[in-house]
Amino acid sequence: VLREKTFGGKSFTATEYTMSEILASVYERIEKTGIETGILFLDEINCVSETLMPAMLQLLQSKQFGTHRLPEGWVIAAAGNPPAYNESDRVRLLQIEADYHVWRDYAHEKGLHPAVLSYLELNPEHFFCVERHAHGRSFVTARGWEDLSQLLTSYERLGFEIQDALFGEFLQHEEIAAAFSSFFHLFTACRERINLANILSGQETAAAPELREMRFDARLAATEFLLHAVSRELAGYRREKALTGSLASFLSSVQSASDPLSAAKENLSRRENAMALRKELGVLAPEEEAWEREFAASVHALLDGAENLAPLQAAVEDGTAQTDAAEHALEKRIQNAMDFVHATFGAGQELLIFLTRLKHLPGADAFLKENKRYRALCAEVLPDELEKTL
Repeated sequence: VLREKTFGGKSFTATEYTMSEILASVYERIEKTGIETGILFLDEINCVSETLMPAMLQLLQSKQFGTHRLPEGWVIAAAGNPPAYNESDRVRLLQIEADYHVWRDYAHEKGLHPAVLSYLELNPEHFFCVERHAHGRSFVTARGWEDLSQLLTSYERLGFEIQDALFGEFLQHEEIAAAFSSFFHLFTACRERINLANILSGQETAAAPELREMRFDARLAATEFLLHAVSRELAGYRREKALTGSLASFLSSVQSASDPLSAAKENLSRRENAMALRKELGVLAPEEEAWEREFAASVHALLDGAENLAPLQAAVEDGTAQTDAAEHALEKRIQNAMDFVHATFGAGQELLIFLTRLKHLPGADAFLKENKRYRALCAEVLPDELEKTL
């Protein structure tokens, strides 16, 4: 902005700098959220023009932009292209190594497609790959595998045909895309030989010789497919148990009020308003938002038009009874899956992989702690490391 200044008795028009938009956004976030610490992330830092580079380096080195400083308690993180494209040697470079085994735990928790999980278990070197060649570059990344997984799940749910050309859209490495395409056909054929409903219900406990005779990668695919099914069952159980627990807590918080129904509706309204505010401020995670919406929809369905809390009370009682029954049923279904793998493949690599990965599925540990069958199978597969496995 231009300001009138007086120097040596004469008037001049001088330039003054206002606070930069970058720093202003930080102060606005503090004002909105009340959170006084944070991270200022600057992407594509190497793309800053030469005229702005001195100001940007000042910001990185002294947390100051012109005459304005970044608030105390804030740190700066920056990202850009490889060093060959960096104009400055005063930017800190962090080398990040892609680690499949670390990502695998995340992938199981997110419920990625079993074909992706079993393929990478066989070919961990294909998890992350960037190669330069005369015609450009080929690459496969963790994000590509996750995006492919989401698409495969969606296509199967909608009944869409999965064509080989689809894999190359996410796995931009010709050889890896072709290898996964071949494996996916094998996985599909193997999956068609498995009756999940019968296995988990215990109707199919005998060995499946046609699976045992298949190649190891197909046997691993069958194991991964079964693990994926158990993971979905665990996720469904945990979601229903959490919802029942939240409804019970909500009911308990309003029962002693002089007008419990009005108190419940006011409580729910405050909770919805708080969720809306947190979303507006950008501090509400998508998973939490989905959960809050599901909870609010359940309470509305029970109390809208009700004369008292009787519908909510009945829902909590029914939910508690159903959760207890579901817990016993799920424990049995998990044991049926273990028995099927053992009967089909014996105490081999397939059972070892199944038991090891089963324990690390979210929520599975509670079902395995006191399970004698699980302990017996672990002792059969890894007798020397039973305690470590458990």
